[in-house]
This record gives sequence, C-alpha cells and structure tokens, in this order.
Amino acid sequence: MKYVLLYLLMFFSTELLADDMRPASVNINLVNDTDFDLVWKIPIRNGVRETLTVVFPEDTKLLAPKRTHIINNAYIEYTSFQRKSGVVGLKLRIDGIERSSGDVLLRVSDTQQQTITTVLNIEQPSFIVNSLVATTAFNTALTYIELGIEHILIGLDHLLFVACLVYISGTGKKLLLTITGFTIAHSITLFLSATGVFVIPIQPVEAVIALSIIFLAWEIAKNRKHSLSLRYPVLVSSSFGLLHGFGFAAVLSEIGLPAAEKTLALLSFNIGVEVGQLMFVFALFIVFKFIAIMYKSLSLEKLRIPVSYACGSIATIWMIERLAVF
Repeated sequence: MKYVLLYLLMFFSTELLADDMRPASVNINLVNDTDFDLVWKIPIRNGVRETLTVVFPEDTKLLAPKRTHIINNAYIEYTSFQRKSGVVGLKLRIDGIERSSGDVLLRVSDTQQQTITTVLNIEQPSFIVNSLVATTAFNTALTYIELGIEHILIGLDHLLFVACLVYISGTGKKLLLTITGFTIAHSITLFLSATGVFVIPIQPVEAVIALSIIFLAWEIAKNRKHSLSLRYPVLVSSSFGLLHGFGFAAVLSEIGLPAAEKTLALLSFNIGVEVGQLMFVFALFIVFKFIAIMYKSLSLEKLRIPVSYACGSIATIWMIERLAVF
C-alpha cells in the first residue's frame, strides 16, 4: 500500500511514548441497604499516576479510613461509605477525567448480584444510579464491544503493527489473508489468557510486541521480494498475533469480566477489537487515496525507507522503555 509514511508521521508525531491503555475502574459493592465498599483502581502510566478522583454527593460519609496499595503498576484505593437513602439517586463524578488518556469503568453491584456497568469518559464524566437490575446480555455485549473498539483505536503499538502489515501485504487479497491470520491468532491467545488457561508475564510480551514492529520495519527496509515476510505475510502476522493476544488479555484483566457472563464479555471485547481494527484499516485506505490524488509524484518505492525508519524508530523507543521495567 502506498503513502503510509505521511499518515504515520501525522498519527505518531505527538505520541512517541509507549502506550498504556489500561482503564481506571470503580467497583462499588453494596453491603446492605445503606453501606458500600469501594475499590478505586488507577493505572500508573510511565511511572506517573493520573490525578483522577471519585467525587460523591454530600449525603454520603466515609465509614473507614482509605487504604491504599500499589500493585501491578496500579494505584488501588479501598474504602467504605454510607448513604442513608441507599443506592438509588447516587451520583458519582470523576474529577480530572478531561485530562485522562483512558476511560473509567464503573461497576455497581448489590447483595443479589444485580449490577450496573458503564463507561465514564470525557463525554460522560458522571453517572446517576437510578436502579440496579440484572445486567442484560445486550448491555454486557455493548459495553465490552465499546471497550474493545476504544482499546484498539488508542493502542498505538497494535495499530503500528497493523499499518506495517498493510504495507508488506502489497495486494488486497494478501492483506485480507494477513489481517485474518492476525485476527485468528490473537483471538486464540486472548481467550486462553483471559480464561486463565495459559498466562505469561505481560512485561516481556509488551517488549516483544515492540520487537515485532522493529522486525517488520526491517523487512520493509530490505524489501527482499523472496523474504519470508513478503512472500508469506500471513505467517508473520499469525506468529506475532499470538503475542498481541496476550497484550489484549492484559488490558481485559484490568477491566475485569462479569462473573455471570464471562464468555459473552470476552467474545464482545474481541469483536470490539476486530471492529476497531477494521475501522483503522479503512481509515488508512481513505488517507492513502487522498494523498494519492494530492501528491501523484509519490510512490511506494520512494516511501519505503522513510516508512521503515519511522516505524522502527518509534518501536525501538517503546522496546527500550519496556525493557527498563524488568
């Protein structure tokens, strides 16, 4: 595919640091009609905790001092509070979310396991609990599809890998097979890891994900028509797709899965990832076509070296940062 470099430069010019797409989360569990336990988790991104705060209405009061821990590169706060009028009408607001790079997943559950799950973000920084009902399958699916789409569209390393796959595929048919191989492979490891069948540490996985981009950038630079990557891109995409699946699973483990509908939530998250991936590929084609019209003198060969160096340099920064945490 032509003209990838210009798109990459626009897309990554302000995002040279390794991405961390774990969402923050608020879990509220009703102990009885008036008392609540709260677990507030904020990811620590590149050594810095975002300044997010859960704000409750004035008619609530703390029952116990806050307890805080830092576990798995996340700040976790535990506390209990009381609201005499109960859960109905409870309004929560997330201060600082307008400066956040991710979403906040809110889950409220009562003693009967009736639950409300929603996503708070810049567009919706607050939420009022009208009532708790048994979560429908449709609502669960919709929530996790949305999370999957958002994750892939702001997951810079996964998008850069897909962009490289588009470049080395060459033809539409090869691209379809290559993306399909990547999809099947990361779906397998996502399911295995998220269900606890096969789990590996995420830090080395993230480093190897960056290395996979460096490998593709090197293949683009060499441009050897008989190399393994250019002859069989589906083999390369499938192999590295297994690693990317573990990366997706790490994010999903931070979000959590509803106890009663784990399979549905997992499938929906994966569907969301695929939808987001297709949206990205479609956006690339639009950008390619536009640039092809505006700059007819540009060609695939002219962009090959700049594209490979741009992709390889960004991925190298990510790999160094991720190795530094070992």
